[in-house]
Amino acid sequence: MIGSEPTSRARRTVTAGRTARRRRSGQSLVEFAVVLPVFLLVLAGILDFGLGLYSQMTIINAAREGARFGVVDTSTSTMVADVKARVASMSGGLDQSKLNVTVSCQRPSGSSFVSCSGAQWQSGDGVLVTVHYDYAMLWPLAFGTHLDLSSTVQMRIE
Repeated sequence: MIGSEPTSRARRTVTAGRTARRRRSGQSLVEFAVVLPVFLLVLAGILDFGLGLYSQMTIINAAREGARFGVVDTSTSTMVADVKARVASMSGGLDQSKLNVTVSCQRPSGSSFVSCSGAQWQSGDGVLVTVHYDYAMLWPLAFGTHLDLSSTVQMRIE
């Protein structure tokens, strides 16, 4: 009977094909094991960079809003507390315990700082708001465990 029994050459070819598939499967597993840690490291860096950038943009916006609030509403005697409250409300997505806000007022010459509470405001007086935030990195790989993010905005009363 011709064709009912495979020849020894055909058997060797089938066996060699199975062995080659097993070797390729093992090779894929080794390649995956080598690439996976690098991929996860890059993914963690992208995530941490994105959260740090979000924190920086938030404190920039909060400082801007605080300074704007300070120059628009100069009638209150509690202006510093109101500006700090405005900055805190604009940075709601951040950890408030790591947020440090400084508010100062100055005359147009720039050399003399005046008290922000109950000051006789004049055109050209400025409000200077500085916001510092201590950003704790999720995966401290390259830049350490903390980044000091800050923003300073000065606006003048017109």
